Amino acid sequence: MTIIISGLTLVTILAILSVDGIPTKVALASTSNQTQESEPVKIAAGGGNGTAPLTAFIPENVEVRVGQTVTWYNPTTVGEPHTVTFIFDGNKTAGVVSPMSISNTTEFTALPPGSNNEPILIPGEDGMNTIVVVNARTFNPVVIDSSDNVNFMTPNANYTLTGTEKYVNSGWFLPNGFEQEYPGSGNTFSVTFEKPGSYNYICILHPWMTGSVTVT
Repeated sequence: MTIIISGLTLVTILAILSVDGIPTKVALASTSNQTQESEPVKIAAGGGNGTAPLTAFIPENVEVRVGQTVTWYNPTTVGEPHTVTFIFDGNKTAGVVSPMSISNTTEFTALPPGSNNEPILIPGEDGMNTIVVVNARTFNPVVIDSSDNVNFMTPNANYTLTGTEKYVNSGWFLPNGFEQEYPGSGNTFSVTFEKPGSYNYICILHPWMTGSVTVT
């Protein structure tokens, strides 16, 4: 029997085969032609190596359909972190480092013990010091919604963006195998876009790294 499949039409032929007596549906043939709506959209955040690092999103601009997901990943060959950060309200811009007040009786232990690590401590008054730390709202995946609620997500987050948010950040993500250089970081960030529009974003660690997603 001859089966003819049009090159532009997706045709899947299902057959019922018996595997150890259990009927099983198996796809016999299908065309490989896919529309943009069904293809995964991936964007490289950075690239290159320690000698010639690349600090750019590739591609820089993409167009997707409502309901489509975009995934960012880090292909760099060294542990160079990046973020994907959507800032819809300029008042919610977050700095990479942040000064915090802390009791001067607090003791810190370097990890791993004996390593060449030490916190930045500035002596203060009234039993308090100032410590300079990495801002959790840049390091961790986080969303600030329209009501100013702050919601942290787990690394490698998959987030559905409604267009009402004030701030959406991927957190630091690195190439596979390098995440332990920054414990708690991830490797990817995925966003599903639910509203048409143009969405600009930056890497908050390298602010000249910019990109946009146009949703139609």
